[in-house]
This record gives sequence, structure tokens and C-alpha cells, in this order.
Amino acid sequence: GASIMQLVAKGILKLEEPMAPHLDAQLKAMADAGFPGMQKFRRASDLWGEQVNTVTIRDLLAMQSGIPDFDTANPNPHGPDLDPFRASVYAQPSRNFLEPELMSEPWVATHNLTSTPGQGFHYSSTNFGILGLMLSQHAAVTDYTEFNQSTFIPQHLNHVLNSMGWAPTGSPREHGVYPGFDRTDYNGQNTTTNPAGVPVVGVAGVFAGYAAADFVGSPSAVAELGWALWGSGSELMPAGLRDLMVPANHTFYGLASQNVGLMGIAGGKDEYSIAYGHLGATYGYDSIFGYNPTPVSYTHLRAHETPEHLVCRLLLEKKKKNNINKVQ
Repeated sequence: GASIMQLVAKGILKLEEPMAPHLDAQLKAMADAGFPGMQKFRRASDLWGEQVNTVTIRDLLAMQSGIPDFDTANPNPHGPDLDPFRASVYAQPSRNFLEPELMSEPWVATHNLTSTPGQGFHYSSTNFGILGLMLSQHAAVTDYTEFNQSTFIPQHLNHVLNSMGWAPTGSPREHGVYPGFDRTDYNGQNTTTNPAGVPVVGVAGVFAGYAAADFVGSPSAVAELGWALWGSGSELMPAGLRDLMVPANHTFYGLASQNVGLMGIAGGKDEYSIAYGHLGATYGYDSIFGYNPTPVSYTHLRAHETPEHLVCRLLLEKKKKNNINKVQ
């Protein structure tokens, strides 16, 4: 989302313009190059009908595109939680699920939208896949798995590049990630008899889609990038555009950002409970980044942290330094 907004800041993209011309150009290039999974379609309308041509870039970022989600996790309060895609990922641990394959899954390529573009909220990880392909198209990279989003990180943050990366393919183990365990009860997994959960560090499908899971980094890298985006003076884009990403009070979603305070993660309902960022819950890896804009409150990330490298502590130090500089 932040990468797309940087292109908006430069005037290369406009939030209100249709996304289809950008996506179609990338799909055509991939099809012409014989990219796997491109045998059945060459444009967005082949998957979702002509109405998809009215979907704007803002609709993708705001989760109002109506494009179906490839992620089938659907908690059921009245019965077992089923997740067909998760079952497929675990059944084929070495398979990389590429974007064209995800977009052409039968429950995704329905030749219809789930709602009128720009109306209603429908979270869809497919939107992030489309945005990622648009970034590749802008960079003239036909094979999106070779596109490196690090090009959107300012030069003065180059020091974090050694402790972060992107994972469009490969398993968590291949990217040096801590072992993860899926402790949900989807598809009949029994958390009572198997409290350790399903080990997923060797499962390539964990990184399926251009979702938040594709970022792999240390807590210090997360703190640096989080501050660069959400800090008092955004270092990634003009503050006005950054503010457009922030969810409005009492709404769940902004532009590619969640109201994690509203989700109860920050606790309470006062100003110190306001927080925005993103929740990443992906097959054994559950992380939450929530930035609190108040000067003295901390920002939280739940992940594999150590006492020496707590994201909340690192960002609180940045806030204190920023406040001291303002006073001086």
C-alpha cells in the first residue's frame, strides 16, 4: 500500500483511476512471456467480467473492489471451521502458489464481483496481489517474483536492507524465518490433542499472495520502516497522503491499513488506544503492527522479538527523540 501511495505522490498513479489498464498490461506481458498459470486469461475482465474495469486503485486499497478473496479462511460459529485453500497449501508443501494461479482459482475467477466497486467493505488478499502486479508493471518487470519492493525505501534507510527482505516464493525456512506453528482449528485440526499445532516453516504456500506475509524482517527493521511511514513526519510520502491511509474513527479500514485499536489490540477506548497499522495472520505466523500517534504511547508488534529488540521500545525511543528535537 505504501509503495502504491508513493507512486500516487509522484503523479504516476491516481487513486481514482481504473486499475484494469495497469493490471491488463502486466497480465499481457506475463502471458506473452509464457509465465505459469497464464493459459486461461490475459485481462482482468476474463476473470471478473466487464464491471471490474470500473474498479479504481482506491477501491483496491480500501478493500472495496468486490474482487473475490483467494484466502478461504472462514470462521464458522455454528460448526467446524473450514479453509479449502489452507488444506491445499498443506497438502503441497513445496508448491509456490503464483499470483496467476491464485487469481484463477474457481472461487476467485467467478466472472462476477461480490459487490459494486466502491460500495461496502470486503477484505480480499487478491487486492494485494493485484497491487503487487501493478508495481511490477510500473517497474517493467514481467516476472513479478523478481521485483524488489526495496526500491521504494529511501536511501537513508538502506541500513535496514540487510535485516529484511521479500518472500514472493519459497518457504519460511528458505528465508531464515523462525519456525511457525498453525494452532488454529481449521479443517479439523485438534488444538487439544495437538497443542503444538502444525509446523509450517517448510511450507512454501505460507507466502502465497502479495499480502503482508511477503515482508520478512527483524524487529529493528520493522520499527525503522514503521516509523518512516507512520511517524510524525512521514518519510515515505507527503503527510497528507499518509493521512489518507489512516482509518477514520470507528471504521475498521483505511487505505491498506487497519484500525488495530478498534480491534481491541491496543486496549481501552481513550486516545492512547488509537492505533493503526496491519494484522498479519498467515498459517502459523501472527504479527500485529499498530502505531499509536500520541507522543508518549508505544507502538506494538507481536512477533518473534527479544528483550533487546522490542519494536515498542525502539519506536518509543524514536518518539522521545522526535519530541526533544521539536522542543529544541
